[in-house]
Amino acid sequence: MDQFLKGQVSVLSSFPPSVGRDVAVAVVKPLAAGLGNPGTRSLLRTDWQVKWTMEVLCYGLTLPSNRDTVKLCVDVYTDWMMALVSQKSSTPPPISRDPNLYVQRILRHLYILFLPRSGQVSPVYLSLCQQVLSSVQSLARESSVISSETWQALLHFLLRVNHTLLAPPTPAGGLSDLSVAVLLEVWLLACSRCFPCRSLWQTFRQMFSSWRHQPAVVEQWSRVAAGLTSRLLPQMFGPSFPPFKVPDEDASLVPPDMEGERISHTWFKFLHLFSNPVDLIGPAAGSSLDEDVQLPGIFFRAMRSVSELVDAFLGVTERTSEQTEHLLPNTELGARSQSGDRLPSQGFSVSRSPFRDRLPSYGFSRPRSGSAPPSPVNFPTTPEAPPIKSFSSSCKQQTPSSPNHWKSSSRLPSSCPPLSSAPQCPAHPLRCNMDSLLHLFGSWLFEAALITSGKRADVTVMSDRWAAGRAEACGTLCRIFTCKKTAENIQSVYLSRFYLVLLRSLQDACPPVLVSVLLNSTRLFCCDLRGVNLLLPSFVSVLETVLLDRDLIRFKGLVSPVDLRRSSIFILLSLMPLPVQLGPAQIQNSVDLMMGCEDATAGDFLSFKPRLCSLLIGALQIETDTCNIQLLLAAMLNVVHDSAAAEAPPPSPDPGQSRRSDYRNQEVQFRATSGTSRTSTPTTQSEAAVLWVHVVRLLTQRLTSQWRNDPAVCLSALEVLGGLAKVEVQVEASERRRAVGSVCTYIVFQCGRPPPLHSRDLHSIIVAAFCCLNTWLTQNPVLLHQQECLLEVLEIVELGISGSRSRQDQNVVWKDDKDLNPASLRVKEAAEATLSCIMQVSGVGPDPSLRDNALMLDDSSLKRSRYFVLEGSVILATLEPTPDQPDQEPSPSLLVILRGPSGHHSWTLQLHLLPKDGRDIQAALVPRQPRISAEDAGRRRSINHQLVPESMERVPSVGADQSIPPLIRTGPAEDQQQLDHLRVTLKTQQEIEAQPRLSGHLVAMATCRPPTPVSCFQVTRLFLSHLGLLTPESVKDPGVNSMQPSLLSLDPSLPGFSDSLRRLDQLPSRNSDCAFVFYMRAGQKTPREILGNVDKKTSISGPFLDFLSSLGCPEEVGGASGSELGDVLGDSGGGVFDGRRFVLKFADALTEITFIVPSSHTYTDWLKSYEEAEHATASSSNQKRAETRPSEDIRSCQSVSSFFRSDSKLLIVWVELFEDIEKFPLTDLLLETRAQIETGSSNIQLIFIHPLKTGLFRICFHGNASTKLGLVVPLVNGMVTSRRSLGFLLTEMASNCSRRCRLDSDSAPPPQVRRKHLINDIILYYKSRCSEPAFYTALFQL
Repeated sequence: MDQFLKGQVSVLSSFPPSVGRDVAVAVVKPLAAGLGNPGTRSLLRTDWQVKWTMEVLCYGLTLPSNRDTVKLCVDVYTDWMMALVSQKSSTPPPISRDPNLYVQRILRHLYILFLPRSGQVSPVYLSLCQQVLSSVQSLARESSVISSETWQALLHFLLRVNHTLLAPPTPAGGLSDLSVAVLLEVWLLACSRCFPCRSLWQTFRQMFSSWRHQPAVVEQWSRVAAGLTSRLLPQMFGPSFPPFKVPDEDASLVPPDMEGERISHTWFKFLHLFSNPVDLIGPAAGSSLDEDVQLPGIFFRAMRSVSELVDAFLGVTERTSEQTEHLLPNTELGARSQSGDRLPSQGFSVSRSPFRDRLPSYGFSRPRSGSAPPSPVNFPTTPEAPPIKSFSSSCKQQTPSSPNHWKSSSRLPSSCPPLSSAPQCPAHPLRCNMDSLLHLFGSWLFEAALITSGKRADVTVMSDRWAAGRAEACGTLCRIFTCKKTAENIQSVYLSRFYLVLLRSLQDACPPVLVSVLLNSTRLFCCDLRGVNLLLPSFVSVLETVLLDRDLIRFKGLVSPVDLRRSSIFILLSLMPLPVQLGPAQIQNSVDLMMGCEDATAGDFLSFKPRLCSLLIGALQIETDTCNIQLLLAAMLNVVHDSAAAEAPPPSPDPGQSRRSDYRNQEVQFRATSGTSRTSTPTTQSEAAVLWVHVVRLLTQRLTSQWRNDPAVCLSALEVLGGLAKVEVQVEASERRRAVGSVCTYIVFQCGRPPPLHSRDLHSIIVAAFCCLNTWLTQNPVLLHQQECLLEVLEIVELGISGSRSRQDQNVVWKDDKDLNPASLRVKEAAEATLSCIMQVSGVGPDPSLRDNALMLDDSSLKRSRYFVLEGSVILATLEPTPDQPDQEPSPSLLVILRGPSGHHSWTLQLHLLPKDGRDIQAALVPRQPRISAEDAGRRRSINHQLVPESMERVPSVGADQSIPPLIRTGPAEDQQQLDHLRVTLKTQQEIEAQPRLSGHLVAMATCRPPTPVSCFQVTRLFLSHLGLLTPESVKDPGVNSMQPSLLSLDPSLPGFSDSLRRLDQLPSRNSDCAFVFYMRAGQKTPREILGNVDKKTSISGPFLDFLSSLGCPEEVGGASGSELGDVLGDSGGGVFDGRRFVLKFADALTEITFIVPSSHTYTDWLKSYEEAEHATASSSNQKRAETRPSEDIRSCQSVSSFFRSDSKLLIVWVELFEDIEKFPLTDLLLETRAQIETGSSNIQLIFIHPLKTGLFRICFHGNASTKLGLVVPLVNGMVTSRRSLGFLLTEMASNCSRRCRLDSDSAPPPQVRRKHLINDIILYYKSRCSEPAFYTALFQL
């Protein structure tokens, strides 16, 4: 470059300045006068004339810039350069004949304009330089005849100009942005048309590295790198890879005709132009104080650009405008205030931080672009990134209106800017290997993350100045390693350096670095990184400093405290199962290990369990954000159940026996604690029991105080409390009693709110509280033995049904005097369900094994049965069975079936006058007669019957015997005649009995014997009469159209009666839900491949079968349950439970969930039904399309009928590779989509389960995982759970999801309400319209 000006000094420089100035003015003015006139011919016709004139113009460019001569020289040269674009009459003919040669000489002359001179910052001088640069830019864009020598001359010219303007010690001027932008754009054009030689690239790199202290350089380099990357990614990964969306002006920098290897070569060379950004920290980076102040901002911007490129290669390509806000020519304070003004209203005050977008999606899956998912309304959510279109438009508004695409960014914030992060979309499955990314960017990132250690420790500047760039490097490294594929192995050298970065970052506790590590490490412990568990002690210490600090003053201004806590909670969710899972495995102290100590043992993993539990409880006590509290609640149930399951003894081979023993233990414990000695407590409690007590006390205390005004938190807390009720731990009955009392107190508070505060959401919370109360009562039936607990629960039921309690303070209101004014109909129905739960056998639900013969629905039983309606809500069926054996005792027997809203129940009743203790009934009824001996035969025995015992005559009378006066004294006068007649009759009878003989024969005394027992009874009449149901008032019609008699008979002879009863019996009395379970092997994409995995046991993994066994018990479709999983499974991999013959059933007193494992057979049936329906549609064009849809045929399949009846549709997918989640063919597997049923898919939820190498399971929740009342717990996206708790948490999640859907929907009434409505319809259609005499007559008929 030193020869660039050789021979370019004008001959006029040898004359005095006045001579050269006058000659230049005299020559330039005539030339400039003819430039604007199209018809003017050039004054220069020969080659030597042009060369002499150029000597004069070269001297004119050296004159002071405030003179017009310099401007005229620039105008002439810029006009002559356009000869490469188009020919003009004003252009000299020699230049028109060989424009490349003259343009090369013109460029060497124009460089003189950019040499240092006085008045360099004047507006006139800047405009002249801009004119030259714009002309060069237009020449490179528009000309198609530029030779290779001219291209080299252009690049040399621009390199020299930029080096003059940007190289130290030159400060940044007003031309820095434009000069760098023109250089990079022209260089890209040269790469497309005439690729620069190697020596030119080396020169470019050396010069570029000396310009890095200029803010414009890093900004324009970032733009070009982003534009080239957006063109490189489709070429490398194909069109299906997510595009890297950049602003339009950045994308236009890359020529459209640049393709193939030139793209990759150019991208690689441009990437390394900047060299290592860490070199900016060296003392030789800059010399001026202003530049030294800007270096930290430049370093941060360079690391931000590298971070964006890494995200692009990972497939995380969404960018937000906040990421480039700090590049605007504003101060840091102004940028923050502007970004804060653009925040949407979220109901709470936060400082805008781009870190928010890199958090994992909680509850629902965020799409990459386009439509946004529905956000909960009652708790703050992560704001969605604005569309790229708006980002481009905003950038265009900030760009000056000129043909040059360049931005002014000569000033970066000197202090640490707000850290930013890209949105945490899932990395694309086609992303490159992590080793490849680390080969490209690893050296820069590792050195930037460790700038305070090693050789970088002797820098003269404070390390806090460089914290922003270091934080960006640490966050980028965390994202790289957390995006590791399932089967991918990262080199050990990279893992060790990464762990060293994390250890030093966590140890130094620099706030920006710590924030970046936490926000980008939410998935660090659930991606199977080798040796990552050694970081457990360091992360626990950092989480304690964040989650247990209420104010987080250290991190103020860097990130929202809510987001920082949320990311810390996600890390905590992945750490909670580790101590119990790894148990006695030894762990090394990270700090001592880093210092090189030989003995760096910090104990085993199990020793961290109390610390983590204390951290979880402490975080829940401090946290105030709704979503964060819900995440902590989900972790609570996970850790409590995992601890209890780990301490539980091995399962008993007889589940029924184990349940009976548990019930006896609870009853014994209840009696021990509810007797006279109230101080007796269990001698020892397990760790799980102690943790259970702490958690239940904390939740109940917060539920009735701090959380009671937050419906989203209350709903999640009630769900977790219901799950805790099912955890089997040995605790005092008083603890369970306290929990029930807290739920009752909560219901009282919510029902007692003023009427203006009542809303649907409030009533939904009250309904959920009643459901939680039902769970506690059914799981702990011994609580109903306590009179105080029973009375309190009954009062709550009364409050829900009537709207008030009869006993309030000291006043008692009789129920007959109360007005029914419940909070809402839904609350009343929930209270009635609780009352039904109490009245049923504790812990036992309706018997689902009753079949048609037991329900008296066969033809023979239907003719002999009688049906009644009790109180307009219960259908009573009675059947008098015929004796099966001739010698069967003739006692009254009756088979009774009650069908009510809570289910159907059956009893077999027998009437016995004496206790049935094995004695002969006939012998008890007929007194035994003594045998008469032979010598006494024929003799008459006179027997004196005593009305009172003989001993009474010997007892002396006392005054009390006269307390009852005789009838003579008390009777009225008109009754004395009747008394006298009675005395005469008695005296006559005594005389007759006293006569010994009649006609000389012995008096034969006949033995008194009872009549023979009858064998035919009116048992139904006896049953109704004994229960007090058969009274004149109950049968009498009240005379009101809307009211029915208390006892009403039904007519079973009417057509359709048995079918209606069958429909009633088929309606579940419990919440009935269904879920599909799939197994997805590595690399599978089509439904046929996925459904075919479960056909054979060899196609699945062993943990999957264990998982199926934890979901429920095998049940035969249409038959009884009770089979063992191994007996039913056989060689199948779970496909036997496809619904054709067997399903997996989970059931308790309140819920039943059917798990179906679809196989290739069911999928073939679906296709067949669909093809038949399409064929029917084509052949029957006159019918509507709705009539020919295959939905009815498909829904009739047993395997999917319950799926459509359920309120929410849950799909559970076991994935071997976590990145295959994005490939799951949901559209093809959904029967609704295949059958073209016009229903929304908002109630479809997917739970992906990915097994980890540690034996734990990673959870990914997709779909509508959240509602307007917050997250659904206990499974949340990003959670890690153990094998012991997976089945339990999944059944709880399925139950809670369906319950949430029922709370949000008006068309999903509870099961008891559905049965109640059908019972009312049966009464209306089949009631017997007969008179009262006819009713009684029918009762006496046999």
